[in-house]
Amino acid sequence: MAAQGEGKEQEEQDLNRVWRIQGLQTGFCVELMLDPAKLDVAMPRGARPLRADAIQDLSPVLRNVVAQQPEFASWTPSRICMYYMQTVDVGSLRVSERDPQKAPMLGVWTISAAEGAGNAPQDVVLRLFTNSGRLERAAEVSGLDLRKVESEVKNLPNEDDPSAPPIGVRRSVKLRKTTLTWEGRQVDDSTKANGAVTVVWRADSKRRGPMTARLALTPEWTKGMAGSLRVEGDDDFAEAVKASPIRFVGPAVMGGSGELAFGR
Repeated sequence: MAAQGEGKEQEEQDLNRVWRIQGLQTGFCVELMLDPAKLDVAMPRGARPLRADAIQDLSPVLRNVVAQQPEFASWTPSRICMYYMQTVDVGSLRVSERDPQKAPMLGVWTISAAEGAGNAPQDVVLRLFTNSGRLERAAEVSGLDLRKVESEVKNLPNEDDPSAPPIGVRRSVKLRKTTLTWEGRQVDDSTKANGAVTVVWRADSKRRGPMTARLALTPEWTKGMAGSLRVEGDDDFAEAVKASPIRFVGPAVMGGSGELAFGR
């Protein structure tokens, strides 16, 4: 127990840069399975992709794919997550927007991998992205490789009654030369969120050496998402996403606050 406490204390010392997040408007992930042999990406040093059937705590959605289609057992789980929030405080810098269509966004594309001689799965970042130039510049000062990408959020009007509330929303993001567009709505029923959403990963930084980061959110509500995901592009990433036997979106988490902490 003492060793665990010391490890936790060391982690807190290492994650010495903290961004405060308030007013989580919505956050969701796209779950995929990718063929790493056909995906031309630079993995962080020492990391190697893991097979889906080698991961004990594989999500139920992907576990069902492996059970029903064993030819994909050797493929690697991957997630593309996007979190839209009202306010991000980076030291004395505040990036804030009340309009949900203009909300600052933090996104992370990860793949399940192992580092070193062990086989313990962990999330390894392939791309950390945002729609905010101010957040990109703030990250650059600290060596965090956070890249600004093209992104849009647009309400879908009720064509039968323009004065009625929007019937849904369209969210798009361009990663490399591929555009992912989710169009749909959150289901009417919501449930109280059960616990925190925590994502921990390792990634190469803009400076020498790897960087550890932890995104920890405490949402208030969770909702299912009804809609469709469209993939546009002809680069290797687009082809890899299109080849995935599943592109599961959701559920959405909303409300609450959190933090992004990172360091050596």
